[in-house]
Amino acid sequence: MKVIQINLNHCAAAQDLLSQTVREYGTDLAVLSEPYRGGRNHNWAVDSSGKAALWVCGTTSLRLENVYADNGFVRAKAGGWWVYSTYLAPSLTLAEFAAILDRLAADARGRSPTLLAGDFNAWAVDWGSATTNARGRTLLEVLSTLDVALLNVGQEHTFSRAGAGSVVDLTFASRSRAGQFRWILSGVYTASDHAAIFTTLDARSTLPPPPPAQQLKSFKADLLDTQAFALRMQRVEVTGDTDDMANSVMSQVLLACEECIPPRSAHSRHRDSVYWWNQEIAEARKDCVRARRL
Repeated sequence: MKVIQINLNHCAAAQDLLSQTVREYGTDLAVLSEPYRGGRNHNWAVDSSGKAALWVCGTTSLRLENVYADNGFVRAKAGGWWVYSTYLAPSLTLAEFAAILDRLAADARGRSPTLLAGDFNAWAVDWGSATTNARGRTLLEVLSTLDVALLNVGQEHTFSRAGAGSVVDLTFASRSRAGQFRWILSGVYTASDHAAIFTTLDARSTLPPPPPAQQLKSFKADLLDTQAFALRMQRVEVTGDTDDMANSVMSQVLLACEECIPPRSAHSRHRDSVYWWNQEIAEARKDCVRARRL
C-alpha cells in the first residue's frame, strides 16, 4: 500500500495538483492536513474540524472501514492498517494540544499495525529540529506510551516558506512492523509550502494472500476467420462424464479462438491523467522543480 502524506495549506491549486500526482505515482491512500475540500463519498474520511482527512485515491479495492472522527484527527482501517491523519494547528494552546494527543493515544492504544501521520507543528531534535519545544516534548511523551517508531529520515525540512523551514510533518508506524516501511521525502512540486511524503507499507503480513489471478484472454471478434473456426470446431471430440465433456469443449473452443482470431493486447493498468492535465503544464512543473532545486 503506497501512502502520500501532505499538508495542502487549504490551497485549491495544491489539491488539484495532488489529484494528478497520485495518478502518476500509483498512490493508494492520501493522508491530508488542511485540505481545500473533502469529499462526501465512501472514499473520504474527515475529522470534525475539516483539517485532517484520509482519501482513498487509488484504483484498487481499498476501503475505509471503522472510521472515527475527532477534533484534530481522523482514523480508519485501510488495507489491514489502522491509519490516522492528524493536524494540530499552531494556534492551539499547549493544554489543547496535549488533550487531543491524549485522545488520539487512547484510541490508538492496542490497535496494530498502525500508521500515524500528519502536521503536528511540534519541534524536537529527534526529527531534525534545531531545538525541542514544549509541544515536541509533549508529543514525545504521549507517543512513548504507544508501540510506534518515527519513520522520518534525515533533517530536510518538510515545510518551507520565504527561505525558512522546519520539520513538522511526521510519520510514525508500529515498531513491531520494523523493516516493512519505505519512507521518502519527495521533491515533487506540490503548490503547497509543505513537501509530499511517500510511505510504502508492506501489508503482506497483515492480509491473507490474494487468490491467484486468472489469466484472462480476449480476442478481436470482428476479425474472426469464420471458415477456419468452423473447420476447427468440426474436429472437436469429447468423452467421459458431463463435467469432463464440458471442460474438454471449453478448452478446445479456446484453442480454436487462439488459432482463428487475433488476440487483443493485454489490459494496461496505466491510469489516465486528470482531464485538465497537458504537456504544457507538465513542462511548467519540471521547470518549477528545477528552479526550486537550484
